[in-house]
Amino acid sequence: MRRPHDCDRCGTTIAPGDEYAAVDGIAPDGELRALLCVECAAALSRFLDGA
Repeated sequence: MRRPHDCDRCGTTIAPGDEYAAVDGIAPDGELRALLCVECAAALSRFLDGA
């Protein structure tokens, strides 16, 4: 990443060099693309695991 981006879930700024998750998927209403901070990525993983 060359410039800061905001987490698509919580709005935290993700700076170049920070760890982050990039999610690409297909939803019923079209493509889903999101950049998530580490905390939101962990929450998504727990949700998908059924926890």
